[in-house]
Amino acid sequence: MNIISWNVRGLGRPAKRFLVRDFLLLHCAKVCCLQESKLEELPNAIWRDVGGHKLDNFTILRTRGSVGGIVVGWNSSFLIGKVLFTGSFCLTVEFCCKRDNLWWLCTSVYGPKAHSLKLALWEEIRSGCERGPSLGYLWRFQRYLLSQ
Repeated sequence: MNIISWNVRGLGRPAKRFLVRDFLLLHCAKVCCLQESKLEELPNAIWRDVGGHKLDNFTILRTRGSVGGIVVGWNSSFLIGKVLFTGSFCLTVEFCCKRDNLWWLCTSVYGPKAHSLKLALWEEIRSGCERGPSLGYLWRFQRYLLSQ
């Protein structure tokens, strides 16, 4: 199963949406995690420009101002997706593969540039550890990096 994570640096322009869609289709993505969407809203018509006919379901963490934003899209004929957690910097979706009934979590993170918000990012990840293993792994990785 192909999962693509990409800092797209904005999905406002039609040309960028078509570029992203072509890349996702070329690589047969079943799930995409797009960071820095810079979108406050994502109408279904705009999502179709990005996800095409394959990635037909999505959820969004809206941007605040002109930065940030996360979109997680998936192929609903292959996966069942349910949003478990939406924070200020993280979006976690629980997936079930329809073919083999395998359940797993996908967390997409877009970290702030402002140093003053970085602690809030790690606190959000730490507080999400009890929600599931994907956030827990991120927290342990961050603690490892800080100890080096």
